[in-house]
Amino acid sequence: MMKRFSLSLRLSGVVLGMMCSAAQAESLTLMQTLSATEHYSAELSARRNEAQALDAMADSARQLPDPKLKFGIENLPVQGSNDRRFTREGMTMQRVGVMQQYVSSDKRDRKADTLLAQAQSVKAKSAVTRATLQRDAAQAWLDLALSTRALQTARQLLAETAAQQGAQKASVGAGNAAPDSVLTFQIGLNAMRDKVTLAERDVQLAKARLTQLTGQSVTAARGPLPRYQRLPADEHTLESGVSQHPEMVAAASEANSAKAQSAQSAIAAIPDVEVEVWYGRRAEGYEDMAGVMVTVDLPLFTSMRQDKDHAADISRTMQANDQLALIEREHVAQVQSLIAQYHAAQALWMRQKEDVLPLVHKRALLMAAQYRSGQSQLSELLDARRTVLDSELATIEAEKEMARSWAAIQWLIPQELGQ
Repeated sequence: MMKRFSLSLRLSGVVLGMMCSAAQAESLTLMQTLSATEHYSAELSARRNEAQALDAMADSARQLPDPKLKFGIENLPVQGSNDRRFTREGMTMQRVGVMQQYVSSDKRDRKADTLLAQAQSVKAKSAVTRATLQRDAAQAWLDLALSTRALQTARQLLAETAAQQGAQKASVGAGNAAPDSVLTFQIGLNAMRDKVTLAERDVQLAKARLTQLTGQSVTAARGPLPRYQRLPADEHTLESGVSQHPEMVAAASEANSAKAQSAQSAIAAIPDVEVEVWYGRRAEGYEDMAGVMVTVDLPLFTSMRQDKDHAADISRTMQANDQLALIEREHVAQVQSLIAQYHAAQALWMRQKEDVLPLVHKRALLMAAQYRSGQSQLSELLDARRTVLDSELATIEAEKEMARSWAAIQWLIPQELGQ
């Protein structure tokens, strides 16, 4: 009875697991894919938490340090007849006090400004991560959509060609075709099956990439394709928008953070002050005592300490500004390169679609008519059909390359997604 119950539990678990897997496997639109990628990203979550931590630290940095409670025994004899006695020596007393450190409000404000600048830098880096995730997800989604189309085309052409296998065998039986034509036909079919296998591989690779990015088992790309047949904007607008690229914003935030750090170290020599108020209780017959102690930092050697640190921070600020200029030049070149790649891919796709593909289809129809009339060989007909398949796949591959270049341009700047 227990074995049957255990077996039932195991079967229930298997069925439940299959149901969960089926529920997780789904087709996604492009916007759903982008949203799922952002929600699944651990890096984005880490950036948000880091920025929140720095904001909280900035609020704390504006406050004075916590006061300190000080208590103990002073002037306890350790030798002679009064050794370790608390009431024999007039100088022995139980002392309790409170000490507060006072840090300049300017120093506290500038430390908070530095932390806030670091938080802004983290948020800017988060935008870089979002742009990268959106670009990668869009490219993977487009790859899946176009690879699926290529697979469907390859399977259709293979099925059309395989449908003629029976007629070819009949022709051999009737003596209208050479016996080796059947083998030639099989060789041609296997070559076309290879193309189908490669197309299936591309579909699986795109699905695996989407699963990696979204954490979901994506079965298909659903919904309309974006209009990648033209640039997202004109070339001048794309080049002038370099300053809005998240990498540029992140570099500017790094420069601001370095500047805030430099401003903080510029007043590091302002001394901190500690004030202690204490009360001391002595033995009976002796008067209790009280006192106030003030401790002040003495920055006597600023040229060897604080000035050196400030000079280092100024150098880091200049380095950050130089890095900002360098990144700006790189992004101008990047935009120009992406536009050139897009135009080249677009030209190849249009040539394949409008020139090459119609010609190979006409040639295939012509070879089929000639074969039926006995004016051409089977090998020539199969070669024409393979050429059609190769051209169809080459057209879709050129379209995929154009779509990838378009996505790389479209998501240079992250887009806000509707929730």
